[in-house]
Amino acid sequence: MTPEESKIGGFFAIDRRTWERVCGLGLNPAVAYLVLARGTARNNRTTAWSVQAIENHTGVSRGRGKKATEVLIESGVVKRLRAGSVPQYDLLPWAEQGGSLPCRQHLSKRQQRVLETVSSSTPVKDHDRNIAKALVRSGHLEQADDGSHTICRRPEDQPDWIWLPNELVTGASGEIPPVELVRQCQDPMTLRMLVDFYHAQNLREDGGVSRGITWQEFDRFELKRHSRFTVWGFRFKAAWVRRTGPAECHYRPEGDKKDAAVDFFRRQTQLAQLGLVEWMPWLVESDLDDAELIHPVGLGKSDGLEDCLGLAAHEAGASMLTPAQLALANDSHFAMVPVPRHIANVQLVGIARLRYRPRTKAAAAWWADMHQTCRRHLAQYRELADEGQDRGCNIKGNQRGLKWASRLRQRSY
Repeated sequence: MTPEESKIGGFFAIDRRTWERVCGLGLNPAVAYLVLARGTARNNRTTAWSVQAIENHTGVSRGRGKKATEVLIESGVVKRLRAGSVPQYDLLPWAEQGGSLPCRQHLSKRQQRVLETVSSSTPVKDHDRNIAKALVRSGHLEQADDGSHTICRRPEDQPDWIWLPNELVTGASGEIPPVELVRQCQDPMTLRMLVDFYHAQNLREDGGVSRGITWQEFDRFELKRHSRFTVWGFRFKAAWVRRTGPAECHYRPEGDKKDAAVDFFRRQTQLAQLGLVEWMPWLVESDLDDAELIHPVGLGKSDGLEDCLGLAAHEAGASMLTPAQLALANDSHFAMVPVPRHIANVQLVGIARLRYRPRTKAAAAWWADMHQTCRRHLAQYRELADEGQDRGCNIKGNQRGLKWASRLRQRSY
């Protein structure tokens, strides 16, 4: 098995702070770093991937790939362990990169050498034992019961991992790798946004990228109260972003308040157009950031479970309306959802979600829970629609519902 074939369907990790530093070096070094990181072992450090892998998985030429790798080495984020035709590199942790630990800059050259020895997992030599003891007393090293030494990490030195899917670099099913697609945009900040979104995405809690950072707003309209339900209509209004977290670096200087976030939205739109970020409307208990998610409301763009759920909700709502109300909903292109009346502050919020997801246990658990939730609500909406037909409700004006009704009935979710 070749290195390119290893870890298929898996994931790798990079440190958020290192990624910020790498993006400041330019587009090609950032692309090269992701390729090197894709080939790392379980320690997310050592890699045998090199210029050849950069050339194979991106449009960066061999010469420029070599130059980008040298920039990474000169900047202190990558260390060459072995040169030659089969090179090996070490992607240095944040705590071991030059300039990341100002409190250690006052150490002597011998003390620095001992720290480097320990960080490379090499035993301290006998003539350096006294220096090692001094470093233990000063809090730079820790000594185990067997006499071995490890670097003493401060809380801020702990890894701040961004977990990334292997497909980000190597692609899936013969597709152009996402890293290469974004590289072709020739904007390192667009690539930084894509990777930063993985750090900001919490599928279990937020259904995607935190809506405390970026989200889509929908206007809400009450269409009808029926029995224990209120039929709400939702229509897209605007996209929003807060100047926080991964969005901060995309804002323009303070003096340009009118268009301060224009670069953020331009890059976010690029990622959506490339198919790397998708927007999914979610029904939530209110428009507050900490409101709980109820279920996704797909807008009928595919035969996927989320879209079928959105269409089933629309059909259920349509079964509760009069012909005149149906005509209004169809003319206004509403997304309709019947909601229990006690959930009075319900809202629809568009949540950004990354198309490629690292196949971690957490992601798998979210996917299973989300499908279970969707199937439960799908059954409930179908039951409501059947009750409406039993009452003889006229849904002939609901062209959207009729178009999908027969297909919805055939789905076996």
